[in-house]
Amino acid sequence: MTDGYAQGLVDMAAAQNAGIYDAEQRTLQTAGPTSFRQWCQDVLKPALTA
Repeated sequence: MTDGYAQGLVDMAAAQNAGIYDAEQRTLQTAGPTSFRQWCQDVLKPALTA
């Protein structure tokens, strides 16, 4: 593994620990009409089995 690759992993882990994915809490006002599970069943599975 190169130094740059290792540094990228370190930077990514630091960003995750700092809450990069916690920008918006899921609420009834911000939630989409389709759950991830439902999207997988309706869109992803048919695309993969086609």
